[in-house]
Parts: sequence; structure tokens; C-alpha cells
Amino acid sequence: KLQFLYFIGTITHMAVIQRDTTVPGKHKGYGKVILFGEHFVVYKHPAVVCAVKEFTDCMIEATPGTPGWTVVDNRPAVEGYISSKAAEQADAHDKVIEHLKLDLSKTGIRITLGGRLVPTSGIGASASNVTSLARALSECFDLNLSEEEVNLAAYTGEKGYHGTPSGIDNTAATYGGLLSFCRTDGAPEFSKIEVPCAGYLVVVSTGITASTTEVVGDVRKMKEEDPAWFDERVQEYLDIYKQGSAALAAGDLKNVGLLMDANHELCKKLKLSIPELEAIVLKARELGALGAKLSGTGRGGIAIALCDTEESQEKVAAGLKDVPSAQYIWKYTI
Repeated sequence: KLQFLYFIGTITHMAVIQRDTTVPGKHKGYGKVILFGEHFVVYKHPAVVCAVKEFTDCMIEATPGTPGWTVVDNRPAVEGYISSKAAEQADAHDKVIEHLKLDLSKTGIRITLGGRLVPTSGIGASASNVTSLARALSECFDLNLSEEEVNLAAYTGEKGYHGTPSGIDNTAATYGGLLSFCRTDGAPEFSKIEVPCAGYLVVVSTGITASTTEVVGDVRKMKEEDPAWFDERVQEYLDIYKQGSAALAAGDLKNVGLLMDANHELCKKLKLSIPELEAIVLKARELGALGAKLSGTGRGGIAIALCDTEESQEKVAAGLKDVPSAQYIWKYTI
């Protein structure tokens, strides 16, 4: 068996590889869409996030005699995504490995990423990457990480992709489901939201990859340049969040849709939308969606539309195929 060193506190342990982790679909990190609160969540305001069923998975094999790590990225990403994110991914993987105190200086590992999630801006692809990596490393090195520890390792990895992540993406990637999430000075606070009826989402990618670090930095600059203006936007958002959470819990999807529209207007004020997203959002509403908005980073990435029936979902998804900027279309259920 191959031996690796890792450290917890000041105590040195020997981490022995128990097995290569080569079972596809076992070590999952889910994708996600944000219903309410992108960017505001960075500043410790609550948000609502919905994990999607599609996931990234990770397999690991030992490379005896070859130190460090290599990655084979087989994820079905939108064009240009993997190459544009390669440097951030390398930093993210390093951070997860360092966080878990794994010594790869003598014998390394080959990381293979796959799964059905299509990496694109806004879908939580980076979080699904590092979450699946943390799970695979846990089995490979017999670390027995708890879900909380997987989430923390993934959050640490997200810093490689985003600089100052909110933690919302990795939490959705780890736990799945529909969640209310709020960043704090300590551990994040989150809870499951139970919805008494099914909601049907159409998720649409523009295929445009945006830099989350850059966009978050631009929003921060707006906040710093005009704090009073930004505080007004925060109050608008908190009202949307309060009403939206209550509407979800009551199964009032019509109101949820209207509040998604309102959240989109706030995102426009933060200069997060672009013509390609606007075309998708407006067409989805025209086709009968209860509400539609950009989701996630913005300036590319994805838009989401909410429907109350499968028939409506099918109609919206079919109609959006006529929008040139709708490069990828998926259907999910809340």
C-alpha cells in the first residue's frame, strides 16, 4: 500500500491509500441555481439556492513514482470553459489538498473529473468540482470526512476559483436540495426549505464564461463608491428575500415568479445582465413562465425560468430554442 503524510493540528499522521477511487458517479458534487440573492449573499445577507440533480464526479488513481497531481477533465463543459478556468482550477485543487494536509511529494495522484453537469458560469461548476474532489480524497486516503468537513474543504477550494466565496455554492454542492443560506463570521447558517408543491425550472446557458472574481470585485467597487445607494439596493433585496421565502414555503409559485422578476431588476441595477441574458429572460416570460431572471455570477452564464406545470415547462424550453443566445437548455424540478 502507498503511504502519504497528512497533519491535523500539530500531530503527524500516516494516511495510507486504501484504494483507488475509480467508481463513476460515487463522489458527487451537485450543481445549483440561485433563486434569490446572488451577490448580496457575499455581504452576509440570506439567499435561496436550489441544487440540481446533475453533478460532477471525481475518481482518483495513485501514480507511484510521480509526485504531485494531474487532472483529466472529462466534464461536458461549454466551449472554452475548461481552458479559461484551468489556472483557477489548479489553485483550487492545491487548496483542497493543502487543507487536507496530504503530502504528494513522493507519490502523486491522477484526478479524473466527469459527470453529467455541464460546466458553465452560474451553475456552480467550480463548487461541484471541489466537492467531488474532497469526497474522492476522503475515500482514497481513508479520511472519513463528515459532510461538514467535506463542505469546509470545498469552501477552501472555492477560494482558488473565486477569491472570497460566499459559501453558498459549495453548501448546495455538498448537501443538495432547496436551501436558505446566510454567510456569517463563523460557520454559515443554512436550512432546508420544504415546498408543498412542485415547481418546474428551465435553466438556460448563454455559453458565455464570466469571471466570478472580476464580477464580484466590480460589485464591491460599486458598494464602496456609493454606500448609501448600495444600502438601498440591499433593503430592496431583503424585502424580496423575505417575501420569496414565505411564498416558497406556502407553495405560492405565482408570487415566487413575480419576485424572481424583481430580483432580476435588482441584478440589472448592479450591471450584471447583458443583452444575451435579457433576450432569454424576456422570451421566457413571453412564453408563459411565472418569472425569469439571471442566476449566479451574471454577465453571461445562465438564466432561469419558473413554471407551475410540466406542460408550461416544456413550452418554455421549446420556445427558448429560437433564442440565439440560448445555447444550452435544461429542465429541473424544485
